[in-house]
Amino acid sequence: MKDLILAKDITEIDLKRTFFHYTCKHNLSTILKNGLEPRIGENALYVERTPKVFFAEGEKGIITIMDVWLRWLTAKISTGKFKYWLGTVIYMRIPFCIKSIPNSMVKKSLNSKKKRLIAYSKMKDILEESVFLILNLEENVDFDYNDIDEVKKTYYESFLRLLYPKSSNLKDHKMEYWNMHTYTNKIIEPQKVMLLKDGDVESANKILIGIIKKNLEYIKENCEFLYEYYLYVLENS
Repeated sequence: MKDLILAKDITEIDLKRTFFHYTCKHNLSTILKNGLEPRIGENALYVERTPKVFFAEGEKGIITIMDVWLRWLTAKISTGKFKYWLGTVIYMRIPFCIKSIPNSMVKKSLNSKKKRLIAYSKMKDILEESVFLILNLEENVDFDYNDIDEVKKTYYESFLRLLYPKSSNLKDHKMEYWNMHTYTNKIIEPQKVMLLKDGDVESANKILIGIIKKNLEYIKENCEFLYEYYLYVLENS
């Protein structure tokens, strides 16, 4: 079924302005039939209030969101579903919670080489079974650049500073190029979705590694976790 979805090569697109979304390759037949449907994913539970389609703008958006995802995955390694629920739904929403407790837990996880390697292995498994999609979205029809990032609105700044990019303005709740979303409940029609390829390559992981190689110096300086992930993939391919 994936052969029936329109595809475009990475050399044929504007890598600064194109909108990207990654998904499991097994979802392609459903997307071709029903479009890309909004969801509240496992990692957005208790944070996002309404279902949306998330995407990143440009090559830099892919780089940044992948670095952030690796941080989130690492931070959650020792949490477990119950502790995650307890922290996100209860503790961190108490106005006068002791912020040093979750901050310390996250810092400890992020500094753990063992936990980082577990996160890299998990991400590699996910991306090897995933593809990147090109979304032909229209501003003010499918999304609004001024929409709100609900994660920024939910959590306090010192916590997000551990996970978000250094360049993020956490005092401004507006969504950023690397973590964008459609309007609530907005379905992206099948004709607005294309499969991203790099020659004959469709694997999201292989395409990501290609993007990393082209931006290696920037990533070494700005995306510590993604750079480590790149080295991990090279060692485990």
